[in-house]
Amino acid sequence: MFKKAKVKTILFLSIALFIIFLFFVVIGVSYRMVVSETIASTSAHQKELLHLYRDELDNQMKVLEETAVVISRNADLQAFINNRHEHFSYNRQRNNLHKYLHQVVLSSSMIDSIDIYMDNPPTFDSQYPIRFLSKIDMHSHPKNKEVNEANEVWLGEHDKHLTEEEKVVSYMCKLYSAKGTLKAMLVLNVRARDFEALFVDREHQANQRMLVGKNGEAVMVHEMEEEVGRIVAEQSFNQDGNRELDQGLAVWSALERADWFLVEVTPWGELTKGGKRITAVLIAISLVAIAGALLFALFLSTAFSKPILQLRQGFVQFGKSQKVNVPNGYQNEFGDLFEGFTEMTKEIRALHQSLEEEHRRKNEADITALQANINPHFLYNTLDQLNWMAIAKGEDEISEVIELMGKMLRIGLSKGKSFIPIADELDHIRYYMQIQQCTKNVDISFEIDVPPELRHYYVPKFTLQPIVENAIVHGFHRRQRGMIDISIRPYKQALRLQVKDDGVGFEQTEPIPRKNGYGLQNVAERLQAFFGEEGTITVYSAIGAGTTVLIEIPQKQTSDWGGVNKHVENGYYRRRPASN
Repeated sequence: MFKKAKVKTILFLSIALFIIFLFFVVIGVSYRMVVSETIASTSAHQKELLHLYRDELDNQMKVLEETAVVISRNADLQAFINNRHEHFSYNRQRNNLHKYLHQVVLSSSMIDSIDIYMDNPPTFDSQYPIRFLSKIDMHSHPKNKEVNEANEVWLGEHDKHLTEEEKVVSYMCKLYSAKGTLKAMLVLNVRARDFEALFVDREHQANQRMLVGKNGEAVMVHEMEEEVGRIVAEQSFNQDGNRELDQGLAVWSALERADWFLVEVTPWGELTKGGKRITAVLIAISLVAIAGALLFALFLSTAFSKPILQLRQGFVQFGKSQKVNVPNGYQNEFGDLFEGFTEMTKEIRALHQSLEEEHRRKNEADITALQANINPHFLYNTLDQLNWMAIAKGEDEISEVIELMGKMLRIGLSKGKSFIPIADELDHIRYYMQIQQCTKNVDISFEIDVPPELRHYYVPKFTLQPIVENAIVHGFHRRQRGMIDISIRPYKQALRLQVKDDGVGFEQTEPIPRKNGYGLQNVAERLQAFFGEEGTITVYSAIGAGTTVLIEIPQKQTSDWGGVNKHVENGYYRRRPASN
């Protein structure tokens, strides 16, 4: 759009869209702040309310658990489950036990019925809320798995065992003999609707309140069971908290008497009613403001785009070598711009030619100076080493070093050429490494991995040798062994040259460290002078992990160099094809 559309259109659309975006941001932020405050206050209120319901539930569950303890200690019940009754007193004990348990049910507003699972259960009247069942019957109980896993447990909402009556919530405890033998299971059943009434107010509650188990199972859930169960399984409600669900805000509180959580979900519609009203007012105000802002944007874009378009026309005429006509009469910044453009067009062609010639000569001088720095630097170090060898060793080794030096110097001179084949550059490195192995009491090995088809390509001489020298001097300082890997690979239209050592490395604080060697900086400057932005050098190093130097340069199959950066840029003009 910015490359094809007119400036007037871009300016108008930019201002208009920014204003519209700004209004929408204000509306969105305002709405979100209102909703966030509502969620926070609702969450706090619901937590307080859930704590009250949770305490009521815990109290009622505690009463039922204490009732179960009292029942389990009844003498007649103990006689029955331990088979200690005599035949002549059997009916009397059974009637007393029925009467006692029936009074317990009648005296409790919560207990609906009592089930006792035992061996050899006595008969019972099906009309009574007291049932004596065989322990074998427990295998078909809807919550048999939970019963088997605990000595006492609260059982979530389920069908009353062996009946088609309404659903119940139960508390089960196991009764053992003095020897630890399971004698009976006492189950207190509470009607589900009575249990639910402890935490749900059907007449006034607009939200959804439910009981959920710690593993995501439904205890008493009538709506949103799947999502709440999933959140429980993921979140593991091990404490009080809240979370935003797809359908509303969920707030939960843990019960003390069971691994259950009381969860309340408030629909988003209830939470966002106040925010929607504020948003509607803001939208109405914004529509009026946007209409006025668009008219102002149209006027402003027209006024600012006109002189810009006139200046563009002047550039087009100048690019086509035509007479340049620019408007006059402007006394502001546009007037200064037009005046500067007029003065610039009078001098630009001559200036461009002189700058280009000067730039070419400067590059040649820079490269020559940088190239000349390598030989004296290297010769100084090598001759110093030869001096010490003459003192410490015989003439044969010195002769070998001098012969290698001669080969290196021949490659270094290269008949004045700045570019040499990769094969010569690799020979230069081999000669240098042989000298190092002769002159230093260290075992530094090296490997060269370069495909044969790349050896005829040309690179600036002394591109790799300074890096290898830097690795030996700094990377293997005070070390007796080392390894240097040199590889060259093609990459698109370029070559990638890599020198990698397993030396001591260093803490890298700049792309091309100056303090760790003259060679790296020299190579970087020469690559910049030869290739501009197409020649790059990258250093990777860390203490104890060695150093890798990666160079990327264009592929070059001749030794000629014609200079770089032929298109001169300055603050006023860049020479390029004229656009229509």
